[in-house]
Amino acid sequence: MRDPRSRAGAAVLLAATLMAGCAPAGPPAIATGTDCVTCGMPIGDLRFACERRDVAARRKAWRVYDSIECLARDWQRSATPRDVYAADYDQARLHRGDSLWVVHGSFPSPMGGGLAAFLDPAAAKAVADQTRGVVMTLDSLLATSGEPRP
Repeated sequence: MRDPRSRAGAAVLLAATLMAGCAPAGPPAIATGTDCVTCGMPIGDLRFACERRDVAARRKAWRVYDSIECLARDWQRSATPRDVYAADYDQARLHRGDSLWVVHGSFPSPMGGGLAAFLDPAAAKAVADQTRGVVMTLDSLLATSGEPRP
């Protein structure tokens, strides 16, 4: 006869595995050449790319943008920065929007708005200082409909 403790341990392991499979995952990776859902331009520079969970659609639907400017134009009031993943300008890797700082400065970005996201607040400040820009949270940017106020 089997030991009841091993059966209970196996049940706990199975339950943990099933729950991990149901946990919400981050967004899929953004591929160069993917079309932006707002402007239709193919994504060419992953340092500016971002995506957000489509809160109006099923849980696993993601909308991909070539720039923060396009994200702001397509922003839904029911979404939050936790629904957004943007690329850190320095690493071109996606991070959740509520952990990012946005710089609005005079440097080239895909849509010409001079917006870039940074994981490191010191890096954001340095770029803002170099480009006569301002640093803000993504939440404050989106609250102003993508029109940053210095």
